[in-house]
Amino acid sequence: MADIEKREFLLFDNKSFPVAEAIKAARTNLMFITAKDECPVISFTSSHMGEGKSTVCANMALAFAEAGFKTLIIDADMRKPAINKYFKIKSSPGLSDILGGLVKENFIYPTKYKNLHVLPSGTIPPNPSELLTSERMTLLLSELRNTLDYIFIDTPPILIVTDALAISDKVTGTVLAVRQNYSRTNLIKDAVDAINKVNGKFLGFIFNDYNIEAMSYNKQYRYGKNGYKYERYGGYDNKPVTPPVNLDND
Repeated sequence: MADIEKREFLLFDNKSFPVAEAIKAARTNLMFITAKDECPVISFTSSHMGEGKSTVCANMALAFAEAGFKTLIIDADMRKPAINKYFKIKSSPGLSDILGGLVKENFIYPTKYKNLHVLPSGTIPPNPSELLTSERMTLLLSELRNTLDYIFIDTPPILIVTDALAISDKVTGTVLAVRQNYSRTNLIKDAVDAINKVNGKFLGFIFNDYNIEAMSYNKQYRYGKNGYKYERYGGYDNKPVTPPVNLDND
């Protein structure tokens, strides 16, 4: 049942025109700001739990794969994996088993979507942060970048554990998932500050569960209840996020 619920959030399964268009707009932004990298490695996180980081990561990867790019999702949330549930694959063996030297091959699984593969989280380890900072992780990403166009990494919430920060020096940049009427802007600020303190590159926000149903598209299409909106880094206040907030959109 949990697998079915997860798959319902994949935009290309639901065929929601306005939501798909919003994701594609975010895809364009990410392509532009990571254009200098031959194979960008983009990590996705959130300030806290329940903000939809895994959903955002899965859908962004789908959008890139749909555009013809060879795309891989790595589930680096080894404490609470979710990506395998979206694509009906095993959670292990996977990343932790590779980094721990328990297996000799890379367990990368194809999905039903063209150009999209998944490296699941693997067996739940006692030391996820240590595995992510290991030389094996560096070598793995280097090897994968030779055959892919984009790599997306789903990481745990940044203010709960240090895993997302642990790989900040190994990725092109980090995207923060923000959920409307749920995420608190003071925690968002803390998450961005944490990325900056370790000299990580913060790429921007993606609003999840964004209510834009009152807006229309060409007077024929109405936006669905749940959508996405991409924002660059800007200001905050200490309230739940209810767009529009004071964010630059340049």
